This record gives sequence, C-alpha cells and structure tokens, in this order.
Amino acid sequence: MKGCPRRGNRSESPRVPSTSVSVKAARKRLGELVREVNDDTVAVEIVGKRGTGVLISKDRYAALQEATFLLRSPELMDSLRREMQRALLEAAAPDEPQPAPARRRTKNKKKKRRKRQRSR
Repeated sequence: MKGCPRRGNRSESPRVPSTSVSVKAARKRLGELVREVNDDTVAVEIVGKRGTGVLISKDRYAALQEATFLLRSPELMDSLRREMQRALLEAAAPDEPQPAPARRRTKNKKKKRRKRQRSR
C-alpha cells in the first residue's frame, strides 16, 4: 500500500493490523480505505504535518466505546479479576474441584447484620 513510511515512537495496538498513509493519499483513496477498514478489520493511520489520526470501522469504534465504558466500572473490574483468577486456578489444576469464589457483601447486607447484632 502506498503511503508515507512509519515514524518511530508511536504507540500502536499489536492486535489490529495497521497501515500508514499520508493525508494526501488518504484524501485520494478515502472510499477504498473505508472499504478496507470495514472488510479487513484493519486500522489505517493517517499521518500529516499537523498530527496523526486513525481510521477504523464504525463497528470497531462502537466496541471500543463499549469496552471503555464497561472498564470504568469498579464493580465490573472486581468481577473480571475474580473470574480471571478462577479461570487461572482452573487451568492450573483442571481435574481438582475448585471452591466457589467468595461473594462480596453489599452495604445493605452489612447494615442489616449490624442491626441484628445490636438488637441481640
């Protein structure tokens, strides 16, 4: 693919194949680049004098937005960590039965328990 050579010192996602093109080349081939990012699940890096941008498909953008939203939730992150730990333990010893993960108590349950203890 024609375009400008990649410049160093750029963070780049290792999972998504990427192509680098100049702004001028991107203008000429915009329709082709849009088809490419939608068909091949690639990202196109557009390099110009005023900065660099990335062209991705709408579906990939929506998935990134959703992942970003979900990862902002501390409760979800705790749940993901517990599941990852459980999966790692299960993978390490697949034949051994694994204990059920301890569930976190919610604030309401803690308050109810305190009230019961006080009333005794």
